[in-house]
Amino acid sequence: MIITTPGIVMRATKYGDTSLIVKIFTRQQGNQSFIIKNAYRKNNRFAASYFSPLAEMDISYDDHSKSSLKYLKDIAPRRAVNAMYYDPAKSSILLFYNEILYKLLMDSGQDEVLFAFLQEEIERVHDAKGSLVELPLRFLLRLSRVMGYEPEDNFTDSTPYFSLQECRFQPFYMEDAGFLSQQQSVYLHQLLNHDEPVPATRGVRNALLKGLVAYFQMHNEQIRKIDSLDILATVLH
Repeated sequence: MIITTPGIVMRATKYGDTSLIVKIFTRQQGNQSFIIKNAYRKNNRFAASYFSPLAEMDISYDDHSKSSLKYLKDIAPRRAVNAMYYDPAKSSILLFYNEILYKLLMDSGQDEVLFAFLQEEIERVHDAKGSLVELPLRFLLRLSRVMGYEPEDNFTDSTPYFSLQECRFQPFYMEDAGFLSQQQSVYLHQLLNHDEPVPATRGVRNALLKGLVAYFQMHNEQIRKIDSLDILATVLH
């Protein structure tokens, strides 16, 4: 049976001297892996450059294969994602998103709600103007909602500290026990309650970003070290 579906590239790994193994999250069948032979050969219609992280495309493939690796019959890129990689800030954001999502969706099956969410988030980066510093923070908050562990916003003067483990604000603070500082907690509360940009120092913003990554690590065992986090914190001012 020939499957035609939109897909989003999660990972492209060089295989041998000229080929690629590409993992694509598809709307119709979830994660699928493909082998792209001669991907680096000139004039190959499945050139390696098409398979940038989070590239969106319509793909066709034969689902009859018993192998875990399938062969693409056709691709049609949906946008020139490569253009975003010329922007250091946007490229860093996309690489960060890709690393989180690849680990989070390692064995994901069909999930049209999650697929639509990813399309919207890529669109946000593509269309973003001006300051981009809040994009990764708001992405993680929206992603936590989709995954089912969105922070509970019970912030008050008497519950000013956010517990990563309990997913809610607490009246006490315990250092080294999965709590955000009071500044970070206030900033998180403000982001949860305001769609417009929220002023914060770079230090507080980066600390909250690391805190939210730790939040995901705590609630999903597939997410461990995120190598792109430090790069992103350096690039976004």
